[in-house]
Amino acid sequence: MATVRELGEGGLIERLRRRLARPPSVKVGIGDDAAVVRGAGGDWWLLASDMLVEGVHFRRGRVPAQWIGWKALACNVSDIAAMGGVPRWAVVSLGLPATTSVAFVEAVYAGLERCARRFGMAIVGGDTVRAPQLIVDVAIVGSVTPAHVVRRSGARVGDQLYVTGRLGDSYRSGRHARFMPRVREAQTLVRRLRLHAMMDLSDGLASDLWQLSRASGVRLRIHAARIPRAPMASLRQALMDGEDFELLFAVSPQAARRMPTRLGNTPVTPIGAVVA
Repeated sequence: MATVRELGEGGLIERLRRRLARPPSVKVGIGDDAAVVRGAGGDWWLLASDMLVEGVHFRRGRVPAQWIGWKALACNVSDIAAMGGVPRWAVVSLGLPATTSVAFVEAVYAGLERCARRFGMAIVGGDTVRAPQLIVDVAIVGSVTPAHVVRRSGARVGDQLYVTGRLGDSYRSGRHARFMPRVREAQTLVRRLRLHAMMDLSDGLASDLWQLSRASGVRLRIHAARIPRAPMASLRQALMDGEDFELLFAVSPQAARRMPTRLGNTPVTPIGAVVA
């Protein structure tokens, strides 16, 4: 019998996806940054969730409680941005050791609320349970107009590939907890250009390129020298570190001619192309 380690995250997700029904109201199910479901009005709803586990995603004492809260919600906001949407509401569930101080929990919530205010959304509920280590589990709802939905499966031969920001060194610099989700940048892109594919960079550029390639059924050619790196990052770190939470996206050659070099203060860099 296969183990989770042998299957890997992608294999496990695909195995579970095949078991689940997909009614007509589900436009995009398991396998993208967020699910897309048809709402009652003109907009569609985006649904996503992320879980942070102490000892896996952060170490208490090395990351302040407020930034644990910020990161827990910001991970989800980044997923909504990568689908072309805007965040609306979230519910937060906490797993807490019995010895956790109330002040620590309040500090985590201060970070959650700070992130919610920054992106004009609200935390509207959740759950608390006893657990052997701290767990922060967030589920989020966003909205998107049907014309602006962007999936990771739409890249086409000839498309140009871009990333926002600079990659690598996220852990040493602390940026893995203090990052700013690219909601504004994504909204500018979907309103100005027709994006063929987009996803956020959470697992590392190398892994996320593989995921985009696999989802779209294409091959990608990347120019290593063009990959924008953080000041202290090596090429390997830019490819492998993860937790950058920037955007990776594909556009047609025609749209690429109108691509800005910056979105506000965020650089936009061409790194390669989709090839046959």
